[in-house]
Amino acid sequence: MYPLKSTFIFLIAFISTFIITKYFIKKFSEKGFTVKDMYKPEKPNIPTMGGLAILSGTLVALIGSQILLPEFQLDKLLVFYFVIFIYGIFGLLDDLLNLSRTMKLILPFFLALPIAILNIDTRLDFFAISIELGWIYKYIIAPMYVMVTANLINMHSGYNGLSGGLATILLIFIGIESYLANPNTPFFFYLTPILGAMLAFMWFNKYPSKIFLGNSGTLLIGAAVGSAIILNNLEIFGVFILIPHIINFLLWIYWIIKKYPHVKFAKVQLDGTIKPPNRLTLKYLLAHYFKVGELRSILILYGITTIFGLLG
Repeated sequence: MYPLKSTFIFLIAFISTFIITKYFIKKFSEKGFTVKDMYKPEKPNIPTMGGLAILSGTLVALIGSQILLPEFQLDKLLVFYFVIFIYGIFGLLDDLLNLSRTMKLILPFFLALPIAILNIDTRLDFFAISIELGWIYKYIIAPMYVMVTANLINMHSGYNGLSGGLATILLIFIGIESYLANPNTPFFFYLTPILGAMLAFMWFNKYPSKIFLGNSGTLLIGAAVGSAIILNNLEIFGVFILIPHIINFLLWIYWIIKKYPHVKFAKVQLDGTIKPPNRLTLKYLLAHYFKVGELRSILILYGITTIFGLLG
């Protein structure tokens, strides 16, 4: 019964987000909530803050879940999505107010603390070794994991549909791994609202993007990935499938340590290929060694994350 009902929840999220995103594209354009697409020759103005569409579509699906799945541990489901939504709202504040670096480093940890309310497994399993961590896991490791994952997703972005596509791939693999590990667990079905919303949104966010995620979107989907990993007790699996994101972060750390000049965007050459300012993000590393444009870079980066998902 769960699979059938969850399919309805997925469809509600997908259809709602599809309709809402189309509406937001129109309204955001009219109101001037746009940014320039720096990797297109004409640099068109593209609506941003698309995370609000994902949040809205997911919320509609959660309302539907109260009717279709009254027996489905809705208290845990709503706490799970509370963490995701609060990260989306925090990202929206950053979009609007450009919050300080200190606030971005400190507040996300506390925003993730409600994850401790869930009845999560406080053991850390590493192959044959199992370590019971108790409150340390609940109140320190779990929220820290969500915070770090959200920031990894937020940082591995910059091209049309890059962060959204990568997060969708990660959520799909988390769902598959959760189901394979325990087909009877309800946690697999927790992902259906956000997956339905993400897949609908990606229709508009894929290259060439008609709307961007903004920080409201990247932090929201990043929190979804991190929370799903914690909820399903897949911490080691999560680290493995996030290796491309971790490499991207380490390259950025090296950039900061060496105090190289801050360059937000690469240059686009006449033939459409990317000329990066350095090799110190994964997308720039790719463009440095290979003659690639934006679309080809995006597809290669999708492929890399897919490979790590399959290996995981």
